[in-house]
Amino acid sequence: MYQKTVLDNGIRILTEKVPAAYSAALGFWVENGARHESRALSGASHFLEHLLFKGTRRRSALDIAKEIDSVGGALNAFTSHELSCYYAKVAGNKLPLVIDLLSDIFCHSLFDLDDIEKERRVILQEIHMVEDSPDERIHELFAQNFWPDHPLGRPILGTHQSVSSLDRSVLLDFFANWYTGCNLIITAAGDLDHQQVVDCVASALGSLPKGCRAETVAPTNRPLCQVNILNKKLEQVHICLGTAGLSQGHEKRYVGQILNAILGGSISSRLFQKLREERGMAYSVYSYLNAHADCGSLVVHAGVSPDEAGHAIGVILREFNLLNKHMVSVDELQAAKDQLKGQFMLSMESTDNRMTRLAKNEVYLGRVLAPEEILANIDKVSASAIQQLAQNLFQDQGLVLQMVGDLSNDVFPLIDLTLG
Repeated sequence: MYQKTVLDNGIRILTEKVPAAYSAALGFWVENGARHESRALSGASHFLEHLLFKGTRRRSALDIAKEIDSVGGALNAFTSHELSCYYAKVAGNKLPLVIDLLSDIFCHSLFDLDDIEKERRVILQEIHMVEDSPDERIHELFAQNFWPDHPLGRPILGTHQSVSSLDRSVLLDFFANWYTGCNLIITAAGDLDHQQVVDCVASALGSLPKGCRAETVAPTNRPLCQVNILNKKLEQVHICLGTAGLSQGHEKRYVGQILNAILGGSISSRLFQKLREERGMAYSVYSYLNAHADCGSLVVHAGVSPDEAGHAIGVILREFNLLNKHMVSVDELQAAKDQLKGQFMLSMESTDNRMTRLAKNEVYLGRVLAPEEILANIDKVSASAIQQLAQNLFQDQGLVLQMVGDLSNDVFPLIDLTLG
């Protein structure tokens, strides 16, 4: 059972009572992320995520840790390009405690200068870690070239230059602009009472300023075909090959999900079978959908030996071409549908997943979809719809290839991204 209440200051509260649950998951979702930052402020959203656990007027950082541990709970946070989330999971009867705790860090965080400098060093090390991990770095580089000169192409962590220049006054201004009532969504799922959640939030956050919701600018152009290489002494070559995808709320999103499942979304997918099981060329190979509010991408990633990089790219392009030219079989389509439906039903076993689903439905769709509606929409997808979408997405002029590894410069002109 879903319920929604909007407070006078714009805070949206959505809950789902799960009768059989003993736990409750709670999330404070701020509609703010890396895409809302200027180049100079790159990394500010993620920086704030670190700082909000460092102490308030009422609680030290240790107090926060002890309080959540004392009830056997879990507390964490993450930042994406479009959202910042602070979440907790506790026994249902401890939900008021974590509402108070999260409200405290929202309203009374200290932003101590020593903590800011300490976390700056931590984040710079986090950036180093990504730069030293080619299987992570390649996705940042792909996005940078796929969405050039747009915030979606910038790393969530920021850059050395931007993170080093973010001072306390800049962070406080950024916090005041975004951590407001109209940008805050609070979701909870599990053993709970909706009115109790509303009362607790209203008491703790009723005075939070309403603020204004900022509009975002979508990328204007589909990327042109391009090949980008980062030469680095590695044992493997990491490949990301992708094209335009669909937005979170796109009417064809279920078609896209099934297309991705067939292409490289599981161990029975075409690319996993072709590159790993049949040819033994890759240990890791998969495709994924990167969907945002107003745009998206579909990306294939694989790690192969340098002398097989060209062959692997050819296999990926052939699968793009086959999906363009031929409808998938009845059996393959049904298997992909059953996979997606099974994954969705298993996700509903978790109060964390239910809480997250409430938030993303609110942000991207403006309403909570019933499970029956989702399953029905998956079942409606046809083989012809998959082929039509593949023909729209897999076009020569829209492909972007990013490679990281030990590649000589003379490889560059030999790469052909023509689908044929």
